[in-house]
Amino acid sequence: MKVKLHFHSPLVLGGRKTTTNYIDSIDYIQGNVLRAAFAKYILNNCVEYSPDETVLVNGERKKNWVYYRAKEGCKDCRLKSLCQKFSTLKFSYFYPEEVDILPLTAMVCKLDENHGYIDILTQEKECPVCGKGGRVESASGYIRNKKKYSVKKMFVTKSQIDNYTKTVKDGRLYSVVSIYETSPNSNCFTGYIDGIEEEDLNNIDELRVGKYLSVGYGKCTIVPVVDDRKSRQDILEGLRDFDAKYKSFNKLDNEFNYFAIKLVSDAKLSISVDLSSYYSTEDYIGKWQELLKVDNRYEIYKMYCETFNFRGFDLSRDSEDIREKPVIMLEKGSVILFRTKEFFDSVLDYFMQLKGLGEENENGFGDYIFYSGGVFQ
Repeated sequence: MKVKLHFHSPLVLGGRKTTTNYIDSIDYIQGNVLRAAFAKYILNNCVEYSPDETVLVNGERKKNWVYYRAKEGCKDCRLKSLCQKFSTLKFSYFYPEEVDILPLTAMVCKLDENHGYIDILTQEKECPVCGKGGRVESASGYIRNKKKYSVKKMFVTKSQIDNYTKTVKDGRLYSVVSIYETSPNSNCFTGYIDGIEEEDLNNIDELRVGKYLSVGYGKCTIVPVVDDRKSRQDILEGLRDFDAKYKSFNKLDNEFNYFAIKLVSDAKLSISVDLSSYYSTEDYIGKWQELLKVDNRYEIYKMYCETFNFRGFDLSRDSEDIREKPVIMLEKGSVILFRTKEFFDSVLDYFMQLKGLGEENENGFGDYIFYSGGVFQ
């Protein structure tokens, strides 16, 4: 189900911290962040919940865990249905309304971004307006209505108060940069929650999403909206169109069919590679094929990707160390080009049954769409 989050206060979402006294919100909502918001709402309204309770989950003790307790207070609970299905829900990444992620194959004119974008998979590396000699550079971020897009943020400087002197504490001045508008007079994000029903949404009066919730940030309501995912026929037409354009542009005449996917969320990878060895291009692509767990019938031909290291926190851990293991993330917007001898119907059937690439797909990591080779879909 596609849903919209209407925020009624500024929003702060954690990201990669650059300094200790400057907190800048990222401009998207990860699936695990929204899952945590749902979990907190359920537990705050659960009469059978005890903060001291721990649950054994996959051999590890967890606290603040959402599960159906089947006790007396559960019988007439308005959140009973949501609680029972919570572990089976899949939360996607949420983005500002009506935006699209620029693929890492996109480039834009160095002189004027208003000249538009080109895609190096199917177009020459030159500005479409300046023509030959018109230099282009890599582009990233979001687009809306065929123009570069960014959210509006609010900068607030705060200070910590000393409990004893009731004055500003030395060295405790910090700045918070929050999202306060995604459109004029509006702050809305859209995404998908698979497995939820409209009745479940109606039972939620207000969610709190992100950081600094105790001081009023992150207040939102949630409503269902029309699902605009493409039909099977439209996807097949896009696959065939890309194959024809890519072969024509690259002057290919062979038995392979070519198609591409674009990551619409970061993919969380479990990597163990011996960096002391030399890898040829073929070996390196083979490692990616194995890592992404894609059937060898669909051969990775080229990759246009960025990676970064990430280490988060798991507040459900019943231990002093709540840090997660460091992981490598494949950045959203990355494009992977495949070739295959299979028909496109088989391609679609196979990739549609995958839950995603990499780990933790239930929280939106590793989501992708078929990419038609043009910046504007």
